[in-house]
Amino acid sequence: MIKIILADDQPAVISGVQKYINEMPGYMVVACVSTIDELAMRLRDTPCDMLITEFSMPINRIGAGCALLNLLHNDYPSIDLIVLTMLDIPAVLYQISTVGVRGLIHKSDEIAELGKAIHDGTRTTPYIGRSVQRLLRKGPSGKLPTRREAEVFKMYVVGNSLREIAHSLNKSVKTIGLQKSSAMKKLGLRNDIELGRYCCTMERIRHVA
Repeated sequence: MIKIILADDQPAVISGVQKYINEMPGYMVVACVSTIDELAMRLRDTPCDMLITEFSMPINRIGAGCALLNLLHNDYPSIDLIVLTMLDIPAVLYQISTVGVRGLIHKSDEIAELGKAIHDGTRTTPYIGRSVQRLLRKGPSGKLPTRREAEVFKMYVVGNSLREIAHSLNKSVKTIGLQKSSAMKKLGLRNDIELGRYCCTMERIRHVA
């Protein structure tokens, strides 16, 4: 019997997923939690083989999702992870898909997509749900930012203006703006808010990959 913990801050999601899994032969839900702290406690006192979780609880706290990945990677490496999320930032979804998850499913997908992730996904070949696939096609483009673009990224996110970056790197403001825009396009980032969230995520996920 494969034992599963569910983690999500939306009761309706927990209820629906629990009912679906308990109808699957060979699988059972052994605990349901709604916060990272509760999850940490259940991981300590409730043996399980798989965790199905929202990446961040609440949804806008990307850092919490990164902390979760670190916790699992460092303390519970044998537990398989399936991420069931409402995130729609292609670059962040891409990074999640590359750090050893068994599946990545969007909450807008049919529940059967979760079943496919449970049955067919592996850490080396994760099952990616249809909605996530559509989001990923919007970016990243498959190309990584250049070294200079990454440098501009870092300087911009910590609060430097394009003019200040241009002065520091001895480049024109136009050149710096183009480098920033090019990097964002490669990563599928739509605005400065997503850029900041992505850079935060990259910094924390780097310790997991």
